[in-house]
Amino acid sequence: MTKTSADLRSEPLSGEDLGFWWGDQPHQRTAMAMLLLLDRRPSSGRLREAAAHAVHAVPRLRQRVVDMPLDVARPRWEDDPTFDLDYHVRRYALSHEDGSPQHADLKDLFRTIGPIYERPFDRTRPLWELIELDGPGEGAAVFFRLHHCVADGVGGNAILAALTEASADDGRPTPVPPAPGPWREPGLLGQLGNGIAYRLQEELQRAGSLARAGWTALTRPSSWSTAAGVARGLVSQLSDGADSPLEEFGRSRHLTGFDLPFQPLRAAKNALGGQMIDVMLTAASEAMTTWHTEHGHTASDVMTLVPINLRPRAEQGVAAMTGNRATGVMVPLPLEPTELSARFREVHTRMAQRKANPALEYLPSFAEAVPLVPRRLFRFLSYLGSQSVQLIVTNVPGIMMPRYVAGARITAGYPFAPLAPRCPVSIALYGYDDRLWVGIDADGTAMPDLEAFAEMLRTSFENVIALAGRRAAAGG
Repeated sequence: MTKTSADLRSEPLSGEDLGFWWGDQPHQRTAMAMLLLLDRRPSSGRLREAAAHAVHAVPRLRQRVVDMPLDVARPRWEDDPTFDLDYHVRRYALSHEDGSPQHADLKDLFRTIGPIYERPFDRTRPLWELIELDGPGEGAAVFFRLHHCVADGVGGNAILAALTEASADDGRPTPVPPAPGPWREPGLLGQLGNGIAYRLQEELQRAGSLARAGWTALTRPSSWSTAAGVARGLVSQLSDGADSPLEEFGRSRHLTGFDLPFQPLRAAKNALGGQMIDVMLTAASEAMTTWHTEHGHTASDVMTLVPINLRPRAEQGVAAMTGNRATGVMVPLPLEPTELSARFREVHTRMAQRKANPALEYLPSFAEAVPLVPRRLFRFLSYLGSQSVQLIVTNVPGIMMPRYVAGARITAGYPFAPLAPRCPVSIALYGYDDRLWVGIDADGTAMPDLEAFAEMLRTSFENVIALAGRRAAAGG
């Protein structure tokens, strides 16, 4: 059931959302983004109207996170009385490295948005911004950046659907956003009183959950063995390590991307007898192997975090809602040189084993325990739990039909996923208009040659497609 704006006036962050809010640190920004290329330059007025429609359709976009004094209760989503659409919708000029706007290309665009992606959000405002950029060429670009506590990749589709249209001009009415209200400094005593009231509500809910869990433990003795299996699974997930040297971390974020036709990837999945994520992880494994070899690094594995969407199919694509509903598995991708078909089989086997881990089903429930942990302790445990992760590969189900924004057709959609503590590279994949769009986010200290790695990854995808083509031609 869709929530109304009234339902969302004051609502506590879920455990998963809170993990991203608390995990955001000066050296580690938990932001995700989408770079849209347009076939022509829209008027700024129409783009602002599109943003106003998105804010009207997705109430979370006009809400801010309000921390409770002394963390007496979990932070809450509350309407921002000072909400100003013009603060969130901006326009930048794009220029070539020689200073001439007419020579600007896609590389200049990636170079421009890198520092934007890196900078922190104003935590007293709604956590998003939409930036229009002239070019490259005769076209334009829109860079939409969002804090991860607002939504995961699939939830971001709800925002993309509200921002865009199915045709160049569908005639939808434009809502008029309210004028920004005055800033009022909240009183400490009032906030503290509200926080204590919220805490009592949370404790009552928590007591009910504990009572249900206790009743289950008494009436179903088998739940004890299940809990033991989950505990062992969690320990195995968090204690795994890999020997890739990808761990040096700085503060500069370098972005790049490329695209591939989707149909050959579907054919490759069918011919090789796996899932789409197996095809993607095999390409990432081969590209990482090439990168390590060319840099003289000797390593057998790179520990890779693979987020897994938990939404039913009916709640994906344009029907998705904001918030985070995902879990993740850590898969050690092989880095030893080997024949590509053997690499695919090994990746498929490792991924299947990790998805069978009994802890996977219960990780979202553990996320709801986040509010029980003090903020500083959570950050410390988060660092310990993710320090073995060296790569993130996330595949977001996209919108395969063409979309328009402010009357301009979207010709490309590059996704970008955040990094994690001690994890300096992420690869995000998004399907749009029957193509796979690949966005790579890398720390400049760990991977200064991002463009070279992107070419390695593109070549690896092409190699997997070629392998599947040979197998299909040979009859399996």
